[in-house]
Amino acid sequence: MTEKFDAVVVGAGPAGTTSAMVMAKGGVNVAIVERGEFPGSKNVIGGVLYAHTLNQMMPGFWKEAPLERNVVWHSYCIMGRGEHTMVGYKHEGSADSPNGFTVLRSKFDRWYARKAEEAGATLILKTNVTELLSSGGKVYGVKTDRGDLESDVVVVSEGANTMLCEKAGLMGKPRPDQMAVAVREIVALPSDKIQERFGLKENEGAAIHYLGSLFRGLVGFGFLYTNRDSISVGLGATVSSMMKAHVRPYDLMERFKEDPSVEHFIRGGLVKEYQAHMIPEGGYGGMPRLYADGVLVAGDSAMLSNPITGEGADLAILSGRLAGEAVVRARRLGDYSTRTLSAYGRALGDSFALRDMKKQAGLLKYVEENVEMVDAYSEAVNAALKEWFSVDGATREEKARRIRGTVISKRPLGKVLMDLWVIWRKLL
Repeated sequence: MTEKFDAVVVGAGPAGTTSAMVMAKGGVNVAIVERGEFPGSKNVIGGVLYAHTLNQMMPGFWKEAPLERNVVWHSYCIMGRGEHTMVGYKHEGSADSPNGFTVLRSKFDRWYARKAEEAGATLILKTNVTELLSSGGKVYGVKTDRGDLESDVVVVSEGANTMLCEKAGLMGKPRPDQMAVAVREIVALPSDKIQERFGLKENEGAAIHYLGSLFRGLVGFGFLYTNRDSISVGLGATVSSMMKAHVRPYDLMERFKEDPSVEHFIRGGLVKEYQAHMIPEGGYGGMPRLYADGVLVAGDSAMLSNPITGEGADLAILSGRLAGEAVVRARRLGDYSTRTLSAYGRALGDSFALRDMKKQAGLLKYVEENVEMVDAYSEAVNAALKEWFSVDGATREEKARRIRGTVISKRPLGKVLMDLWVIWRKLL
């Protein structure tokens, strides 16, 4: 039997749930269709939800949301062979204006979907959307394995899976360099042990990103995120670079966990969960059409992730809010055409998310084409600091000269200057 709604949202992740919540509050009869047994059962996140975007919608949401820890320590670890360099920033956590939290999606997404239901959205679980219904170039609903759902508009937020967008002609099949595979384990440890090892107080959290020798030939990084009584440990790299390096994610994960810079934090822990997930890395150039007659695309489906900063869930929430607002406006006008829904594209284009992605366009491609630079600079940093902190009778002037020589020996000066120019142009 065919059911009818004003709007149908595909996927109960942060983008989909946000859009449905905004629509429901705006008087739209909206259904969220989720293929999992519950929201979050099919979702994986590295671990940090930055608070700014969600706080604009739900001020003080952290007072009731099922969050893990308030992240007060952000750090980069540059891995070497038997050595590493840690560079980070730590602050006193603020209960009134936190920057970000570690979360477990199985908990957070359930809570967040309940908020959408409380606002008036209908949640349909264990239902797989197989294609968009369309006629004369206009989308008018979705086909599922349990029957059709008709609607005036559909918001596609199915995560990194691009099947619906491909079938609808909104995008082509992503290239291997536009997708990354990420693996993550949840390692259980007592809360007090986590706080002791990371130097944290109760409810404080840490986020560490890893670069360096372990990822030789790969466009990727590792991570550790502290939860309340567990640690999310994992890594990710573009599919293309893994194929070129002939590396299997599971094997890389085992080597990652054995590295002293990682093993120290997870020692004695019990692995509770292992998950693998695809992450969009297409960036600005890999984005699909964001809107068409009767359809909008949000979240990971829109390639909205920033591997440079680690932002993902907050960008999904932002795009979901803007998509929901566009649908509320379209319903008020009684017009779900491309022209009306283009308001979503303009709003997203004016946001910090798309401005950042536009500026950084091509950066990952440059790194993949010059992938040796990551290992070269990692070796140079560790070698330089080893030289500086070693006392061997040489003057500091002599050590500075050796360090310059070390850096140039790892990467020719011309390429160093080119790398600096690209990074300056893309990030600053």
